[in-house]
Amino acid sequence: MASDVLRDGLGLELVNDHEEVVAEVFRSDVNNSLEISLFERDLPFVEIERLLKKARTLLGTFEDGSPLPPPVT
Repeated sequence: MASDVLRDGLGLELVNDHEEVVAEVFRSDVNNSLEISLFERDLPFVEIERLLKKARTLLGTFEDGSPLPPPVT
């Protein structure tokens, strides 16, 4: 997990075996949104699913105390 001062938020990264970031879930405190970026093709579905589930827990609430958007059911 990494704080990003320039983008004003917090990111959770998925890294490969070479320690390269291949995906990121970013909590933007500027506009209270969650964004996902994929930096590599053909990532395993289960790895992305795991990243998203972890992000729900680890990224907490927005800086102003607002909760993350509810999960899709």
